[in-house]
Amino acid sequence: MSVNMEGVMGMRDIIAHHYFDIDAVIVFDVMKNNLPAIKMTIDKMLFDI
Repeated sequence: MSVNMEGVMGMRDIIAHHYFDIDAVIVFDVMKNNLPAIKMTIDKMLFDI
């Protein structure tokens, strides 16, 4: 599974800087459904360096 890292970083920026505009249900859903793939991608990135 391919992870859109630009999307991950964009979501991080929204969470860090626009916290009053965050929909917690959407954040929870994204993390619940995508966290395993994001973790695998980050683990691979760390292994490669």
